[in-house]
Amino acid sequence: MNTQQIILLVTSRKTQLEAFTDALRADPNVELITIDSAEASVEAAVRLVPVLAIIDQEVGGVSGMDIVQRLLEVNAFIYTAMLTEMDEALFHERSEGLGILSEVAFQPGQKDAIDLLTKLREVAPA
Repeated sequence: MNTQQIILLVTSRKTQLEAFTDALRADPNVELITIDSAEASVEAAVRLVPVLAIIDQEVGGVSGMDIVQRLLEVNAFIYTAMLTEMDEALFHERSEGLGILSEVAFQPGQKDAIDLLTKLREVAPA
């Protein structure tokens, strides 16, 4: 029996990410909830218990890495992914110890959404 997986998208760039979000929403097993602040993402992580949070590299002046840390403090079992422009080596250095499931292109498209859902389903089947 498949159940919907709640995924949070923490970004203030909703219109620039439409192809990505449309692809995520097209999956019948996904309930995508967009949040536009670090504070609201923490509250949502507690209230909704999402399986995944996709975090922009910066939201409202707060770095994505800081948001990941805050989310893990309230829900150590949440998987995270980050939209980032950092090169791979720098990203891995800065995210070490955070257990981020995946880095995602800063301007992601449909393929990025599908690839991310594939990775998620490898660790947390729907």
